[in-house]
Amino acid sequence: MWLWRPYAGVVQKATAKPGKEKKIRNFYPVLYRDEILEAPEKAGLTEVFDTEGQYLATGYFDPGSRASFRVFRWDKGHLDKAFFAERIRLAHEKRLGMGAFYRLIHAEADGLPGLVVDRFGEVLVVQVRNRGAEEMRGLWLPALIEITKPAGVYERSDMEARSAEGLDKRTGVLHGAVPEVLKVEEDGLVFPVPLALAQKTGFYLDQRENRRLFENMVKPGDRVLDVFSYVGAFSLRAARKGASVLAVDKDLAALAVLERASLSPQGLVVSRPLGLDIDVRGGEALPILEELASRKKLFNHILLDPPALAKRQDELPWVKRHLVDLLRPSLSLLEKQGWLWLSSCSYHLGVDQLLEVARRAAADQGRRLRVHTITYQPPDHPWSLHVPESLYLKTVVFQEDSLT
Repeated sequence: MWLWRPYAGVVQKATAKPGKEKKIRNFYPVLYRDEILEAPEKAGLTEVFDTEGQYLATGYFDPGSRASFRVFRWDKGHLDKAFFAERIRLAHEKRLGMGAFYRLIHAEADGLPGLVVDRFGEVLVVQVRNRGAEEMRGLWLPALIEITKPAGVYERSDMEARSAEGLDKRTGVLHGAVPEVLKVEEDGLVFPVPLALAQKTGFYLDQRENRRLFENMVKPGDRVLDVFSYVGAFSLRAARKGASVLAVDKDLAALAVLERASLSPQGLVVSRPLGLDIDVRGGEALPILEELASRKKLFNHILLDPPALAKRQDELPWVKRHLVDLLRPSLSLLEKQGWLWLSSCSYHLGVDQLLEVARRAAADQGRRLRVHTITYQPPDHPWSLHVPESLYLKTVVFQEDSLT
């Protein structure tokens, strides 16, 4: 366990370039390096002003980051434990009634840049993504523990964003007792997720509502292809409806979790027959899709939920070509009147881009598609009007719509 002392930095001053004060006054929480006229030499707590000397916001300045100034508060005041306690309390109140498994803090959308916290029953899993949140953990961590009273807190700060901020990756127990395996329950299913092997914070809570919608659409005897399945949260829902499922992922540890959940009686909270019809394939998605297409195997439901491929705007052309490559064999595997689910968890890859790549692949394969619905992230992953990047998860559900 690590011990952290409260941050006690001196408050510095910075000045926004003319015109850039508008974005701060409209509650956008970042000033980039080229948007600051006068800046401190060192990282630390900073107040930013306009060129007329009017106060704009208080936050953390990091000269080594492209996103140099991150706003924590728009009213003049301290960044102390009381401030963080109030922000965490507000986030906690907004999630009341959401059950025992949800995102408690969603970074900038909850007014806490760089901090993500997921609740898994009595255990909190945190991610610290930038230097400001890192330096002030001695303030927000005790406030988090005091308000939520978890049995344990575990850190999964091992994402690439930390390297871009010049921070080392960190994982481990921060507070209390944390089991080696998290048992994540969702609508009668339990997933035994080893924390040491988990992606992100352990489980993709943001797809919860899509999984419920999907299960309602699956019928007994359907054939389901779940690509990028991770621990198989979609797969298990389909299998318990009586579908035959093939789950594909290159993460063999995640597929092992799926197999344990599907075979073990402890994997089902609600009593029901076992013997779920699930097969797993480990490996890269595209070669497996092409091999299935060569065997002309057909499915009633195909799910494509790739990782966040586009982390920068300039990566979009490559990402779109890659998605078209994935969609071509997927469409050839789709039964008439079958369903194709295409998700993006990247801000840069929006609904328009998802529709574009699907249209290109459908033209290549001579398939006619209908847009059934478009969904977004659930409310425990809030989407702030003032922070466009806080909308990241989009899913388009297509139905094969041939007229013959």
